[in-house]
Amino acid sequence: RAMELQGRMDENGQIWVTLTVRGMRSEAAIEAIVDTGFTHPLLLPVTIAVPLGLELVDFTPMELADGRLQHFFTFAVTVVIGGREFPTVCLVTETGTPLIGTLFMQSVGATLIAKFAENFVALNVPSA
Repeated sequence: RAMELQGRMDENGQIWVTLTVRGMRSEAAIEAIVDTGFTHPLLLPVTIAVPLGLELVDFTPMELADGRLQHFFTFAVTVVIGGREFPTVCLVTETGTPLIGTLFMQSVGATLIAKFAENFVALNVPSA
């Protein structure tokens, strides 16, 4: 049976879900935008990432929306959904909103349900 994360849709139609991110020092429940244009697994601002105690694993180039290439520090992080742990990586930025990208959703086999007329959002993840 799948685990379902209830999300929400804001007034702009952006999809938000709350999930837990865990590092070596602590964990935090965060609300993140599901961004189908973001091809990496996860993006966290430094204010969320640093207290978690994440381990630096890479320095990743990423093309920005305006075509510029920028490098981001990439850290190991664990996403916890319904008691299941999903080890992944996140890019860390100085500021901004946490993002869940397509690579994470593909890697966990997620199903995203968005009913715009009803403002209903659910992210389903298959059980182990």
